[in-house]
Amino acid sequence: MPENNTVAVSSCAGYDRQQVEASLHKLMEHFGGMAKFVRPGQVVAVKPNLIAKKKPEEAATTHPMLVEAVVLLVQKAGGKPFIVDSPGGPGSKVLLNAVYRTTGMAAVAERTGCGLSLDTSEMVLTHPKGKVVKQLTVLKVLAEADVIIGLPKLKTHCMTRYTGAVKLMYGAIPGLKKAEYHFNMQRLGEFSNLLIDINTLLPTSLTVMDAVVGMEGDGPTAGSPRQAGLLLASPSPYAMDVVCSNLIGINPTELPLVQSARERGLCPAPSEIPLMGDPLPEIKPPFRLPAHKHVDFDIPGPFKGLISKLQPKPIFSPELCIGCGECHRCCPANAIHMENGRPRLKPDACIRCFCCQELCPHRAVSVYQSWLGKRLLR
Repeated sequence: MPENNTVAVSSCAGYDRQQVEASLHKLMEHFGGMAKFVRPGQVVAVKPNLIAKKKPEEAATTHPMLVEAVVLLVQKAGGKPFIVDSPGGPGSKVLLNAVYRTTGMAAVAERTGCGLSLDTSEMVLTHPKGKVVKQLTVLKVLAEADVIIGLPKLKTHCMTRYTGAVKLMYGAIPGLKKAEYHFNMQRLGEFSNLLIDINTLLPTSLTVMDAVVGMEGDGPTAGSPRQAGLLLASPSPYAMDVVCSNLIGINPTELPLVQSARERGLCPAPSEIPLMGDPLPEIKPPFRLPAHKHVDFDIPGPFKGLISKLQPKPIFSPELCIGCGECHRCCPANAIHMENGRPRLKPDACIRCFCCQELCPHRAVSVYQSWLGKRLLR
């Protein structure tokens, strides 16, 4: 189990530069400052959540003001920071540049002089202790960094219900390789262990959670912004996810990710996580969750057809869809085809990862489930 499962909490009402810097400084004081994590001369990968080409005010990506504040602290500690992520979709310099510009990362790099990685090179690493994979294809620049600092965004998620510190490192998987892993790990339990395998292979030294404004509802990209007014920090991404999922009204012990992390000795019980700093607020009402439910276990043959009809599925808005084909290109199961310039779903092929909903640039994909499905699959 990680040596330090402490989670530090600091109030932060908005993204004003002075507020963010003051809040971050308070957090780091609990751990002895950034110098406890970064030594002079070390190359430091600053890894925000840059899932797609979204503006900061859409609350789908880590806010640039937090990224900038962390970069400045790393520089002050003598480290050499660079910003890096692999957004959903094909890994290309054109896409990366567009994402960096829209999310505000390019401006952070310009103001601070830190690096902005456009390197999409891959590296295959062996992982003998991995539970579901014994080797992983990852971004070379992340694998070669001396230190990784994770900067997740507090959000709900249509597949995993909650996304935060541990799932952030799925961005270590290059481009369309993410779709391949999704297809091979269709069960939520398997996928959760894959995320843990990535984190144990490429561990973050420090996680700082952007919970100033999170996302509720149909996250991670199509939900609604929701004020939480906090920054949190921890050396343990697992402890961070326990605290933050509980904060927004999700019982962490019911999350497959937390269950798997506890089984693997990486995560303490919620009551055993030390909290420091400001008191955690009670968020009322809790964050609104994705409304759909799905079965994540083997269905006996006679019932498979019926249960399949009750499962959630993506639907495409004729008003919002422009026929760009991004859902078709990003579908791991090839369950979406284009017909007369519009997406069509092959229901039997859908694996319910909802990458189509996650990566649609126009919010034209939503997740539908019948009333009966929601009632019976609780």
